[in-house]
Amino acid sequence: MKNFIYDLQTASLMGTESTSNGARGYGSLPSPATSNFIVKEGKVPLQEMVKDIKEGIIVDQVIGSGQGNVLMGEFSVNLDLGYKVENGKIKGRVKDVMISGNSYTMLNNVLALGSESRFIGTTRTPPIYFKEVNVAG
Repeated sequence: MKNFIYDLQTASLMGTESTSNGARGYGSLPSPATSNFIVKEGKVPLQEMVKDIKEGIIVDQVIGSGQGNVLMGEFSVNLDLGYKVENGKIKGRVKDVMISGNSYTMLNNVLALGSESRFIGTTRTPPIYFKEVNVAG
């Protein structure tokens, strides 16, 4: 991470300049937000990541933005689409599953970035292979 994003209000509170990252909906006040957020691709194809997983899940889509403590990096979110992986093979879809963890810890434990990316909303990201995440369900 190189910097934080600020709208006019948060920049003023922090004694710095706005990064022009204010956004709002029709029924809300402006707040810091990203648009066209891009995560640079890595070098590992998704298939190679899957082959390395002894037991885990592939998170494809989540429902909403989840719950948590943004300041502390804590989150929990329900999966909309995910796949169970055992011994390097996708075994099928998972249902009624929630993942949770600490985003700061997870970002410090990235094992690989995928070689291909796609847009999900306003974010372009490759697959990200994390060392671990808490799974319930």
